[in-house]
This record gives sequence, structure tokens and C-alpha cells, in this order.
Amino acid sequence: MGIASTHTVLAMDQSDLDQILRDHKRWLADDGGEQARLTAKDLSGAKLQGAVLKRAVLSKANLEGADLREVDFTDAKLDEANLKNANLKGARLRDADLSGADLRFADLRNADAAGAEVSGAKLKGAVITPEALHRLMGCRAESF
Repeated sequence: MGIASTHTVLAMDQSDLDQILRDHKRWLADDGGEQARLTAKDLSGAKLQGAVLKRAVLSKANLEGADLREVDFTDAKLDEANLKNANLKGARLRDADLSGADLRFADLRNADAAGAEVSGAKLKGAVITPEALHRLMGCRAESF
């Protein structure tokens, strides 16, 4: 028997995730579908390369070690998300809410994070270019 945690993270299988991505893409195109709402979902190790998650809600989601290369997270809510060791190379994080997110040891090379909110984010060990770091809003992020 395990000890109960304060946040329950709900595991998700790849086929359910693929359906959510399809529905989200239709929602963005105003062609039915629905917004991706992945709050507190366990997506650790997920393979999402190139996915479109613009304006998606991923608050408190576990994306540890996920392949998020070139994912479009424009205007997405990733507050308090676990992105530790995630591969975010070339990801589009423009105007995303990353407040309180754990980005320790994440690879953010060539990521576009202009206007992203990172107050309270943990960035220690993250791989990020100085130019990208300078453009981030709220650079009150925890230690680098």
C-alpha cells in the first residue's frame, strides 16, 4: 500500500492521448473537437514530437522525460507542470504559463519562449541559450 499524495496524477495511455491531440487540433481549427485539458495527467516519457498543444491546459501535468521536440505550446497553461529532463528542443513556448514549473535539466535549445511566464519555475541545470533566457518574462525563476 502506498502513501496518498496531495496531488493525484492520472496516468494516460498513448491511444487516449492521440485522440485528445486530434480533438484539440479540430478545436483550434474551429471544426468541433474540444480543448486539450490534461491537468494532473501522467505523461512522463510521452512521445509528443511535433504535436500542436497551443492553448492546451497542462497544469500540474507530469511530463518528466517526455519527448516534446518542436511541440507548439503557444499560450498553453503549464503552471506547476513537471518538465524535468524533458526534451523541449525547438518547442514553441510563446506566452505559455510556466509559473512554478519544474524545468530542471530540461533541454530548451532553440525553444521560442518569448513572453513565457516563469515566475517560481525551477531551471537549475536546464540547457537554454542566454538570448532565450533574456526574453523570458518574470525572470524570478528559482536557481539556475
